[in-house]
Amino acid sequence: MKYTFLAITLFLSTTLLSLPTYAAQSLSEAAESVKQRTGGRILSTKTSQSGGQRVYKIKVLLPSGKVQTFTVNAK
Repeated sequence: MKYTFLAITLFLSTTLLSLPTYAAQSLSEAAESVKQRTGGRILSTKTSQSGGQRVYKIKVLLPSGKVQTFTVNAK
């Protein structure tokens, strides 16, 4: 899980968006936060398990036209 977290953090820090990794309490909060940070449109959301922890997968259509999936820790 630590390696996944580090990989996600590194990936996000190297993108033009420079989004921090963060935690949200609900799926709707996570989706709204990603939407505000990217300026994109939410295409889909999903709750899943990663390394024994619950995470939210949020697929976004970015203003550039690129589709990107963000993983947010659910705490």
